[in-house]
Amino acid sequence: MKKFVALFCLAGIMFSCDIAQQLAGTLNMTQCKYDYNSISAVSLAGINLNASSLTSLNPLTLANLYSQLSSPTGSLPISFTLNVDVSNPSATVASLSGLSYALQVEDVELTQGTMSQRFQVDAGGKTVLPISMAFDLKQAMSGKSADAIKNLALGIAGIGGGQETKVTLNLKPSFLLGNQVISSPAYIPVSFTVK
Repeated sequence: MKKFVALFCLAGIMFSCDIAQQLAGTLNMTQCKYDYNSISAVSLAGINLNASSLTSLNPLTLANLYSQLSSPTGSLPISFTLNVDVSNPSATVASLSGLSYALQVEDVELTQGTMSQRFQVDAGGKTVLPISMAFDLKQAMSGKSADAIKNLALGIAGIGGGQETKVTLNLKPSFLLGNQVISSPAYIPVSFTVK
């Protein structure tokens, strides 16, 4: 019986230590510095784009893309990976079990979502946090002009060359407590511009 009680107490201590480490790691994530790194793997209306690919598109595909960008009706699916540099100034590891995010452009929310993979930054280290996003750009920017939608889509792809657009990514780290997801009480804003 004493062995059973001792094993039960040991398991309780190990469980509480794991929770304390997760909580400390998540707290450290809120103290990290977040900076825009890049946008990669851009797909617009099913067409893979990058900074050098617009000139390599065949004329029919290019005409179709511009037609979809300019049309006030229909959908315009966009997907991409937003890469964020995360620098940990702490003397201990910063970690999270997942996060919630909200992407805003010129103070208009385009999309929100969650990422449920574990992520960590070593003490004093820097790591890139890739966040994959997919949404209908026309639906998200309903009420905006076709030019505004086109400029944002090409800006995200890195081929806009137009005016700068203010982008804010709000991140809310979370950790697991048993099977329950516990989120940070506040969002961490990461602001940058695309052209």
